[in-house]
Amino acid sequence: MKNNKNEKLKMASSVTLAIVALVWGTTFAVLKDTLSIVQPFSLMMFRFGFSALLLFVIYIGKIKKAKMKDIKNGSIIGIFMFLAFYFMIISIKNTTASKVSFIIGAYVLIVPFLAWIINKKRPDKYAVIGAFLATVGLGFLTIEKGVAFNIWDMVAGCCSFFFAAHMIAIEKYGRDSDPILITVIQFIVTAGIFIILVGYFEGYDFSILPKIKWTLGYLVVISTVISFAIQTIAQRYISSTSTALILTLQSVFGAIFAVWYLNERMTFQMGIGCMLVFVAIVTQETKWEFLTKKN
Repeated sequence: MKNNKNEKLKMASSVTLAIVALVWGTTFAVLKDTLSIVQPFSLMMFRFGFSALLLFVIYIGKIKKAKMKDIKNGSIIGIFMFLAFYFMIISIKNTTASKVSFIIGAYVLIVPFLAWIINKKRPDKYAVIGAFLATVGLGFLTIEKGVAFNIWDMVAGCCSFFFAAHMIAIEKYGRDSDPILITVIQFIVTAGIFIILVGYFEGYDFSILPKIKWTLGYLVVISTVISFAIQTIAQRYISSTSTALILTLQSVFGAIFAVWYLNERMTFQMGIGCMLVFVAIVTQETKWEFLTKKN
């Protein structure tokens, strides 16, 4: 009975993470567009500052009961979150959308082996095959012929690494604390560091807020508060490796969204990429047991 319940929780977590991937697949275009109006560090300060404030107001009673263990765990996760978004916003600003999407999505290849090193969880053959297929699929989805790599692509690679580290940190430190507390604390840490960077590099300009209010509302409520809370909760029931693999769907959804929103063309190459990512997820999540299961 307990095993049956656990399987249902794993399935529910996988489905909700796929929805998060859908949201994040649309967010890249939103960020790229908004950076024409607001400075990158300021955008991140507003995004995580308002996200932290919203959760703080809603869950103030729960936050008052936070223990030092919760603060420590949330802060460690928050540092990795900051580093991931620091490198992400810089790379988005300075290189092509297709390459950033591919390079950042390559955390699917990093996570299983980083988890092996840190958590001593050796990936099985299905995790390795799934990571490889997903990476190849992302390449088909996003790499443009004749476009060379540059320094900003290396910056996006740093982002990919820290997103992988963020998933491992949630798996390692997030299980012993309330997921809402962990989410609030990591937002506060991320926002706090971006506030310092804005003061040093950009200067505070709150007059820009009315121009980005709807975009910021989407980024704060849908793409940040709800999505990261779901990820933190979901990783109580599924591994960081499975999380990374499911979240590669954001590149698939991002490509589909670009076709609809930006009137881009869905090529045969992109179709192959979508199919490979789908096969990768099925490989990792089911290990193809349904092919051998007897009725």
